[in-house]
Amino acid sequence: MRRLAAGLVIGCLLTSGCSLFENWKNPFSKPPRLVIKVEADPVQTRDVTWRGWSAIEQTNGLITLRHVPAAGARTLSLEINGDDAFLVFPDEEGKTYPAGSRDTSVHFGGHYTCIGPERIWNVHEQPFNPHAGPYRVQRRTSRPDRHMLRFVSRPGTWRGATISTEREITMHRGNTHVVIDEKVMNRGPDPLEFYLWDFTQIDAVDHRKTNRALRRLSFYVPVPRKDGKKKYHSFLPPEPKMNAQFDESLPEDILAIHYAAEQFKIASHAAWWVAAVDHDTGWTYVKSFEANPDARWAGVDDNGPIEVYGAGRDSPSGGSFVEMELLAGIGRYRTGEAIEQREYWYATTCTGPVVALTPAGVVCQAMAVNRDREYYDLSGRFGVFYLGTARPRVVDRQDETLFDGDPILIDPRKEFTLAATAPVKENAAAVVLEVFDHQACKVGELARVKLR
Repeated sequence: MRRLAAGLVIGCLLTSGCSLFENWKNPFSKPPRLVIKVEADPVQTRDVTWRGWSAIEQTNGLITLRHVPAAGARTLSLEINGDDAFLVFPDEEGKTYPAGSRDTSVHFGGHYTCIGPERIWNVHEQPFNPHAGPYRVQRRTSRPDRHMLRFVSRPGTWRGATISTEREITMHRGNTHVVIDEKVMNRGPDPLEFYLWDFTQIDAVDHRKTNRALRRLSFYVPVPRKDGKKKYHSFLPPEPKMNAQFDESLPEDILAIHYAAEQFKIASHAAWWVAAVDHDTGWTYVKSFEANPDARWAGVDDNGPIEVYGAGRDSPSGGSFVEMELLAGIGRYRTGEAIEQREYWYATTCTGPVVALTPAGVVCQAMAVNRDREYYDLSGRFGVFYLGTARPRVVDRQDETLFDGDPILIDPRKEFTLAATAPVKENAAAVVLEVFDHQACKVGELARVKLR
C-alpha cells in the first residue's frame, strides 16, 4: 500500500494537470519580487525647419536635441521639459557661412568643438571653421532604442595646419543619457601639437519673460581641496574673493557659481564633470567626459580639464551666457593620427545644489538613514536620468540582500524626493538606493549609506 501511495504521488508530479498540490505553498519560499516595467517612447530622428535653419531633430520624449549641419554641425538646442537650455544668438538665427569664411564676429551658440591651446588657436582662428558648413551627415536610425548621427567636416587649413573633425551623437530610449564621440585628425604633412576644446553655451536669459530677465542659473564644479581650502584657478577675476558669484559654502568639494551677468572664468582639476541648474524651472544639464589622468595641461594657458566662463552684461559678443568647457589634454599627433574624446550629457529636473554625479542621476541632498526603533527612515533629494524605478535595499558586508524594498516610480522630468522606510536587520552594513530603467534592468546606485 505504501508503494502504491508513493507511486501515485510520483505519477501525479509527472502528470500535467494533476491537482493534488494545486493549492500547496512552500512556507520557506520568498515572496516574488515586484517588478515594474514602464512605457518609454522610441527614439525618433527627423528633418525639421527650426529658427530659420534646416535642422536634424532627435527626441525620445524626455529630451530633444537639434543639430544644424550648415552651421558648423553645431547642436544648437537641448530641450528639457519644453525649455531650451542652449544658447542661440538672435542675430545669427538662420544664417550660414561658406567653408572658407573667416568672419571673427560669428557666434551661433550651442555645442561645438575647437582645438587649442588658446594662445595658438583661439576660437576664431581654427584650421577648420567651426561656424561654417555644410558637414557630411551619416545616420543610423533603424533601431527604436538608439539613434546615432555622425557629422564629418571637410579638412580645413590655416597657418600651415590641416585638420578635420567628427562628432557622433547617440540618443537612447527611456533616458536622458546622450553619448558624444568627438574626433580631431591631423590631415597635414607635419606633426601638430594640440588639444580638443569642447564648448557648450548656456542661455542665461529667460525668454518666457517679456522683460528678458536673467534665469536663476547656478553652475556646480567639483574642485580639489587642499589644506582645508577649495582650490581652483580663477582667470577672471584674478582673486576669487572679488567675485560675489563664487560660493564656497557647500560642505562637499564643490564650487557653486550663481550667475549674475558678471564676467568670470575658472578652471578645475578635480572630477571630470560640470552641472548647470535653472532654479526657476528645475532643468538640469550635466556634461562629463572620460579624461586621461596622464594628459598634460600644465603650462598650457593655465587650463584645466574643466573650465567655466561667464560673459559680462556688456560682453562684445552680445547677450548673457555661460560656457561649460571640457579640455582633453594636449598631445602631439602625426599625419593621420587623431585625438578622440567621449563625452556624456545628462538632463534631469532638480532645484539644486548638485553635490555629486552618479551613473543614475545627480545628488542634491545626500540620502539620510535615521533609525526609529525597528525601522530606518530614508530621505534624500535627487535628479534622475532614467525613466523607471528606484528601490531601497539593505545589505550585509558581502553586499548580500537582507531587505529589498518595493519599487518607486521615477522620471527625469520630475525631481525625485525619497521618503521610504526599511526594517532594521541584524548584520546590516549599508542601505543602497538602486535605479532600474524602463525595462527593469539595473542601471546603478543613486546612493549608498554605511550603517557600521
